[in-house]
Amino acid sequence: MAKRIAEADGVVGIWPDWNTHAHLDLMADAIARAADQLGAAHVGIGSDMHGLGPRSLMPDYAEFASLEELLGKRGLKPTEVAGIMGDNYIRVLREAMKT
Repeated sequence: MAKRIAEADGVVGIWPDWNTHAHLDLMADAIARAADQLGAAHVGIGSDMHGLGPRSLMPDYAEFASLEELLGKRGLKPTEVAGIMGDNYIRVLREAMKT
């Protein structure tokens, strides 16, 4: 499913769910793997903070800076990290608003 979303120029969000990722380092690993498999332009942060409630690795947006740093340490370029942190969603939203 993720590959089909990427092929359609969409973005797959990786949620900060502690049931899936025990800590932020593991989430950064998962994001880096997804970027490698799908292309960094097709990966984003599933940031529905209120939807996850207390099960979130990122209970508020302050953790975004830590995640951004961890992604850079995994070899992602600054433009790729910026895309994952939100620019990819903006691209998709702008494209969707054209129709």
